[in-house]
Amino acid sequence: MLHIPLFFLFLQYPLIQAGGYLELRLKSAFPLNATVEITEGIYFPTNKRTYSMPLVPDETRILTNIPVRFRHPGTVLVNSGPVEKFGLEYETIRSERWNTIQMTIGPDEIHLPFTGFRIDIKCDRNWYGAYCDQFCNADVAKTINRRCTDSGTLGCPDHYYGPNCDKLINHNWRKCQCQNGGFCVSSFPRLSNPTLGTVKDQLICECPLGFEGGKCEKESYEYAEPITVEMYGTDHKWDNLQQFYNRSLVENELRDLDRF
Repeated sequence: MLHIPLFFLFLQYPLIQAGGYLELRLKSAFPLNATVEITEGIYFPTNKRTYSMPLVPDETRILTNIPVRFRHPGTVLVNSGPVEKFGLEYETIRSERWNTIQMTIGPDEIHLPFTGFRIDIKCDRNWYGAYCDQFCNADVAKTINRRCTDSGTLGCPDHYYGPNCDKLINHNWRKCQCQNGGFCVSSFPRLSNPTLGTVKDQLICECPLGFEGGKCEKESYEYAEPITVEMYGTDHKWDNLQQFYNRSLVENELRDLDRF
């Protein structure tokens, strides 16, 4: 049987390249022939990819597994297509141009004809960290009674800590003092010498997306104005379109996925 420290080497030094993907969710109150453009770059956008997303009223449509390059700028542009009833030729939703990092973009409110909009940038399986560049094999970790932390290190199963993962964290939560919904977990250091014997872990805070720091005390991403919305219509129905715009702001049903 392999000695546990050798497992650490296998768990944390892969032969494959890091990566992640973009996932977009849309929902509409009307039938739409929406299109989505995803681009990279700032002044001269490159690698533009266009996708068709026909929407059925009150059903969520998901576009997923779109490869992204971390630490590179990117943006998403959604075009609704026409809604004749309101004189709308099309509405565009444009995300802020971001420096690609693991994150979620979901405003509190959205303009009709859309009723839901959400972007998630996620890590591929067994990749962790803000830029999805830290490897940890979750399946192998389970075989030695360990788990992969959000930062890609090995840790004890939830609620436990110690070299043998046999102590309850409940009695030591003050050592973490996590803020903003952070969760106190065990983390073993990455080994520079895999032949070392027993390794001592430490308690750290796993932060929800949008927060960082040793205690999750700092905001890492600004959610205030993640998108801009523009509407376009025909001149002879401009009054209808203006009224539609003024009354079209609704709660984003995809802001929190477990609410609807």
